[in-house]
Parts: sequence; structure tokens; C-alpha cells
Amino acid sequence: MRALLTRAGITLTQRQYEQLWQFDQLLRRRNQDRDLTRLIEFESVVVKHYIDSMFVGQLIELPSPLVDVGTGAGFPGIPLKIRYPELELTLAEQRPRRISFLQEAISLLGLERTSTFKQRVVSRSFTTPMRGVITRAVEPIEKTLLRTSGATRKGSLVIFMKGPGAEPELVAAQRRFEADYELHLDKPYVLPHSPHVRRLLVFRRLNDPAPPSAVTADESLDEGAEAIEADEE
Repeated sequence: MRALLTRAGITLTQRQYEQLWQFDQLLRRRNQDRDLTRLIEFESVVVKHYIDSMFVGQLIELPSPLVDVGTGAGFPGIPLKIRYPELELTLAEQRPRRISFLQEAISLLGLERTSTFKQRVVSRSFTTPMRGVITRAVEPIEKTLLRTSGATRKGSLVIFMKGPGAEPELVAAQRRFEADYELHLDKPYVLPHSPHVRRLLVFRRLNDPAPPSAVTADESLDEGAEAIEADEE
């Protein structure tokens, strides 16, 4: 694991290596009964989950407090928290088996200022002020911007870890939310020493949220929409 991380330009302290190793062992022990990830092979897990998650911190200064929406088994949140322990982090996940796993991981690794949000994030239920949102979920950008709008404030960043085919949803989101968000960063990149192409898209909020009493048509649709929380593979 240390060699793979070093090859990707990621250097951790001994304590951080130990935490990541503990997390990896816990992930493997709990995977079968908790349905955490379909990735099994060791290098694939390290590259596609741990390095993929941690590498974002080399591309942008991470805002804090930060919520990881649709975190699943803790990606990208837990690897980011291990690498950047100063982050105040909320892991948002609605599936009970995964919440149980996340809580076990937080306790085992001794992660401070790390909490879980145990229900689906929608604009009218998740209103804790956040300086940042991050997600590797596969839902469209528009949907995430909408359902996190109750927690973001003017200047908050919404960070999307996407693949190379994100252009159509980027265009759609810019068209729909042009008065509320600006594209702060559009950074294509390749995970070091791998064929995996990524695209980091970061939106900055331009205004504060509307008062709770001002229910818009978009919010009403958001409340009734079916959750899309998928594994990032």
C-alpha cells in the first residue's frame, strides 16, 4: 500500500498509513455482509478508492466543514479525512448497513470531528451550514446542487469527482443554475501511473439559500425524488 501511494505522489505519516491499513482491513471484513464495494483486488482498491479519493486534495484546497454526499463505504470522505485530519467532515449515507460500517470505521480509526448523517440529503432536511460539499456519486450535477442547496451558503464549494463523460451534465447544470452557481474549477487529470481519467468540477455558490418558508417548485420535486446513491467503481 505504501509503495502504491508513494508512486502516486502521496506521502503519509506512520499513523496515517496505519489508519488507512486498518480501514482497508475493516472494509474487507465487512464487505460481504454490508455490500460495501464490488472491487476486490488489492491494487484496484488502493488506486480506485484510496488514491482516487486522496488525490483531490492536491488539486484544490478542501473547504471545512465538508459533507460527503452519498459516501457509501466512505469514499472519498474517509481517505480524505485520514490524509487531512484537520477537516471537519460529515459522511451522508442513507443505507443502514453502510451507516453502521461508517460509524465502526470512525470509532476504530479514532477520527475526530467526523460525524454521519443517516438519511437522504434533500434541500429542506439537510440545512447544517457547510463550506463545502463533495461527491463521487453518479447522479447528475443538477440533482446534487439542488438537494444540497439548504446547507451551502454564499461562497460554498460543491466538488464533483467525475469521469471524462461529464460534459452534458455540466452544460445542463450551468444552464439551470447560472444565477446561483459559477464554475470555479474544471480540471481534467489522470490518476498517476494508471489509465484512469478523471475530471474535477467545482462550483462556487453565488448567494445564500432562500428562507425556509420560500418553497420553490424545484424543492418540491427534490423532496419527492427517488434517491440515487450508487457505488463508485
